[in-house]
Amino acid sequence: MAALENLREHWLVVGTELLVRATRGICDGSLLNADSGRADTRARIEEWSGVLSLYAPVTEKDSIRVSA
Repeated sequence: MAALENLREHWLVVGTELLVRATRGICDGSLLNADSGRADTRARIEEWSGVLSLYAPVTEKDSIRVSA
């Protein structure tokens, strides 16, 4: 009976270790995706900043009023 209990404890430790490793892998992947997304967003904002300067600024006279 003691051998069976030791085996259960061993598999509990192994299962826990696998769960922890899998969770760390998922978290690391999420961080990489977030960093990549921020870099893409920053690049797009810089591209659009150059394009927006080609357009005339919107003034109060040019604004469109919407009412229901």
